[in-house]
Amino acid sequence: MVLLVLGAVLCFLGAVSLRLGVLAAGFGGGWLLAEVFDASVLTRAVVGLVAALAAFVVTLLFAKLVFFIGGLCAGAVLGAKVFVITDSGVGHGDPDVLLACIVVPAIAVLCGFLADRWQRGFLRMVTAAAGAALLLSGIGRIGSGDTDQLWRPDTTAGGVLFAVLWLGLTVLGYRVQRGRTRQARHHAEAAAGGKGR
Repeated sequence: MVLLVLGAVLCFLGAVSLRLGVLAAGFGGGWLLAEVFDASVLTRAVVGLVAALAAFVVTLLFAKLVFFIGGLCAGAVLGAKVFVITDSGVGHGDPDVLLACIVVPAIAVLCGFLADRWQRGFLRMVTAAAGAALLLSGIGRIGSGDTDQLWRPDTTAGGVLFAVLWLGLTVLGYRVQRGRTRQARHHAEAAAGGKGR
């Protein structure tokens, strides 16, 4: 359930409120990684809170790097999901820690640099993709055996289904965020126009 709420916030509001997006991405990334290692619900919550707090403090300390940090946090969620998917092929035993230590930071740093370069446009895209990944993971975790493919696709059909749903939800989230950004800009311009009269 936690992944569903965080995923919805990140997917549909991620770049609209950068602070909210950073908190959601930090918590979601921490929760998702703790869940992969079969941590208890309390441990997942603590890891998620620490990750959200750390992400938020870093954005406050490095305000000039806010787009980089926002992209880094959302990229960490994407990296965690890519890790879950790539580790699924290894089997259902213990997760490969080395793979996690390579995949998650690599995708996070790449997304951080791209967000710093293209700012809000890329941030909308990466937060929508990260939120969509969390939403699908949440559905995969709380559903029956039929939805397990959304958590760890282990068949070709499950992988294709996951990819199609992930892409579709990402596009929807991006469009919602873009619409909200345009509405906010329109309201700000209208308010500024009314003050000058």
